[in-house]
Amino acid sequence: MAVTDESYFDWPVLPEAPSSLNVSFVGNTAKLTWQVHGGDITGIVVERQLGDALQTRGRWGRITQLPATATEYADPNLKKQPYGYRVRAVNANGQSAYSNIARIIGR
Repeated sequence: MAVTDESYFDWPVLPEAPSSLNVSFVGNTAKLTWQVHGGDITGIVVERQLGDALQTRGRWGRITQLPATATEYADPNLKKQPYGYRVRAVNANGQSAYSNIARIIGR
């Protein structure tokens, strides 16, 4: 039997992943909404993917980092092509897992 002190279980606690990511179009702007959860969140990272015709390929890139209380974001001036979005929460210990991916085709 191993004996340890309390610091053995003192690992960093990452934030919970945002959920229920949804995207809709208003004009040529994508409006994203999501829900945030616990984990001492200090920010929200929004990423976008430019897709192909199947909307499954393409490089992801960070488009913004928002305050911890943010639950929506507007991505303006989009072209007529597929887009994917995902968000993750950030705290002093690191980043959460990603939310679900929401996809839309620009108008």
